[in-house]
Amino acid sequence: MSTVRMESRSPASGAVHAALPLALMESVRTHDRPVEVLEDEDLTLSLPRRFGMSTVMLKQIQLYESASRAGKSVPLEEFLGLIRLVLKRPDAADVLRQAGNSTARHYFNRVPKSYVKALRILPKALLHRAYRKLATRMLRGLSGAATVEVTGRPPVVRISDSAISSLDPAGSACVLYAAALEELGDALAGHRPTVLHTRCIGTGEAACEWTVESL
Repeated sequence: MSTVRMESRSPASGAVHAALPLALMESVRTHDRPVEVLEDEDLTLSLPRRFGMSTVMLKQIQLYESASRAGKSVPLEEFLGLIRLVLKRPDAADVLRQAGNSTARHYFNRVPKSYVKALRILPKALLHRAYRKLATRMLRGLSGAATVEVTGRPPVVRISDSAISSLDPAGSACVLYAAALEELGDALAGHRPTVLHTRCIGTGEAACEWTVESL
């Protein structure tokens, strides 16, 4: 598979499902798509300046789509390179948030609708247990080789050795995780929970932690 590779200061090991870089690139494309076209605008000049609408980007999206359908993985370092590129944008938080939402929907779509319907009428403890299980699976796929723990009620998420969280000293990349946790809760419970990022590797903590409230 042809790949987009970025220069890395410390190569990360592991791999992620191709659906994850696909979600990120589709979010870039969405944010770079022009909202309106002026009458005198020359699209042959303006569109190439929009990275998400470039020929290279559109070709890469097609490659990730094919890889995702085939259930293939992408090296974690390649995914990190794409996130580094996004973090340079002024709208990085919005791009990462949308990518996180799409990632959660990718994992949730594998859950039978009858199972979800039953969870919403059964005791809340069962809903929390299902959320912990799904969130663990999702975050392990999103984090590559990182250590993921989801425990308690309300669920507390802990990720150690996260290469994504270490990309930015301010912890900006962690928006991807928070959005995925929110979207997964919304899809599972039928309402959007509040996700609090209480600890962050980017600010010097040993691990990132999130508390999922009002699930």
